[in-house]
Amino acid sequence: MNSTKRKFNALLSGIGNKSATSLKPKEVNNRTHDVPTSENDAHSKKRRISDQSSIQTQGSSEPTIQVGSTIRRKLVPKAAPTTTERPKYAPWDRIAFLERLKTFSNLTDWTPKPDRVNEVEWAKRGWVCKKFERVRCCLCNVEILVKLNKKEVDGKEEPVYIAGNIGTKSAEQDANDGPLTFSSEEALVDKYVELIITSHDENCLWRQRGCDDKIFRLPLSHPQAALDQLYQRYTELEKRKDTLPYSYNLRIPPDFNLDNILSFLPVDFFTSSQEQIPEQQSRPVNRVALTMALFGWQGHTHERLGPQFGSVSCGACFRVLGLWLFKSKGVNESGEEIEGPVVPGLHVVSEHRAYCPWRNAESQNGTKALAEDSNPAMPGWEVLRLVIKNHHRLTTGGAISPPNKITYSPEESEAVAVEEDDETARSIRDQKDKERWMRMRRVKSLFEPKAKKGQKSEVSEKRKSRA
Repeated sequence: MNSTKRKFNALLSGIGNKSATSLKPKEVNNRTHDVPTSENDAHSKKRRISDQSSIQTQGSSEPTIQVGSTIRRKLVPKAAPTTTERPKYAPWDRIAFLERLKTFSNLTDWTPKPDRVNEVEWAKRGWVCKKFERVRCCLCNVEILVKLNKKEVDGKEEPVYIAGNIGTKSAEQDANDGPLTFSSEEALVDKYVELIITSHDENCLWRQRGCDDKIFRLPLSHPQAALDQLYQRYTELEKRKDTLPYSYNLRIPPDFNLDNILSFLPVDFFTSSQEQIPEQQSRPVNRVALTMALFGWQGHTHERLGPQFGSVSCGACFRVLGLWLFKSKGVNESGEEIEGPVVPGLHVVSEHRAYCPWRNAESQNGTKALAEDSNPAMPGWEVLRLVIKNHHRLTTGGAISPPNKITYSPEESEAVAVEEDDETARSIRDQKDKERWMRMRRVKSLFEPKAKKGQKSEVSEKRKSRA
C-alpha cells in the first residue's frame, strides 16, 4: 500500500516536468494501467489491430506502406493481359480473309449465291455473315440484307438452295431496306455486285480497296512447308482410320497415281520428330488417308465440341463431310462390298465447294494470271503433286521440270511445273537458256571496268581469234 502510494506521488510530481516520450517503458506501462477504462481500451484495441496487420504482412510477398502506427497493404494493379487484335482492314492478310469467309460456312445463315456475289466476293471486301442472309462490314459496321434465294412459283415465293436455280425477282431490298424492282436475275445480281462496294461508308477503307484476286491461293510454293502441312493432314485423317471410307469408295481423277506420288515423297516423310524411325517405317501407310490429304481434306474439329472423328473438312472452303455417308454399309471377309453407302462414292475433288482453290484453278492462280498466260492453269491438288515431284528431283539431284504455269506473288518463290520431254519442248527450253545467258553477259559487262583504246583493240583481237 505504501509503495503504491509513493509511485503515485512520484507520478503526480513528474507531470509537466518530462514528456511521455521520456518515460521509461516500465513507467509507461504503469501509466497506461492508471488511465480511464475507455481510453485504455481504445489504446489496446489499436495495438491489437497493429499487431494483427503486422503478422499478416510478414507472410505476404506484396509490398507494403507503413502509415502512422498501422500497416496497410499496398494494392498493386495487375497488368492487363496483352492480346494482339488483328487489324480490321488488312486486304493482304490471307488468314483474316479466311476468318471472314468461315462465317459464311453455316448453311442456316447463308445459302449459296451466284458466283459474282458469292461468299468469296463478300469476304474480299471486308464483309462477315451475321445471322440469316445478313452481312456486316468488320470496319464500318454497316449491315445489309442479301435476299437472292427466292423464286416465284405460282405467285408464291419459295426458297432456293441452289445458286443456278435462282429465278426472276419482282421486289427486293437494298442496304436501306427500300424496295427495288428488277425484271431479271442478271439485273439483280448486278445490283448486289455494286452493293458489295457502295454499301460501305464513304470513309471506309474497304470501299476504296478490297483483297487481291490471289488472296485465296494455297501456300504451296515452299516445298518443305507444303510437305509439313500434308503430313499434318495425313496424321489427322489416319486417326480416323476406323471411320474412313474404303479405297473403292473414293472417286479420284483418272490421271492420279498414288504409287507414283509415294515414290516421290521423302524417305522420312512418315516419321515424326517424336517417333523413332524403325517403328515408323514398320507401320503401313494408310492409302485412303494419304489420298484424301493430297486433295486438301483434313480431320474436322468443331469450335466447341472439339475433334469430330466421324467427319472431315477443308481448311480453305470449310466444307464438312460426314464420313458415314460415303462408307459401304456391308463388306464381307474378303473385303468385297455387299451393301453400298448412302452416297455412291466420295469425289475427292468435286466435294469441295466450287470456288475452293483445291478444285478451282482460277482461285489458285487468280483471274489476272489466267488472262495473261495462255497455258492451262492448275488447281491446288495438281500444284501439290508437281511440287512433291520436283522437290524429290531437287533433293536427289535429278532433272528438274521447268517452271510453267504456276505463278506466285513476289513474296513467294517460284514453283516448278509440268515436265516437257518432247523435241519441241526441249528446243524451246534451249532457246530460253540462250536468252538467259545473253542477258547475264550484258549485266556482267556493265560491271566490268572500261578498257583503254590499246587494251580494247587487244581484247577484240583475242575474241576474234577465239571465234
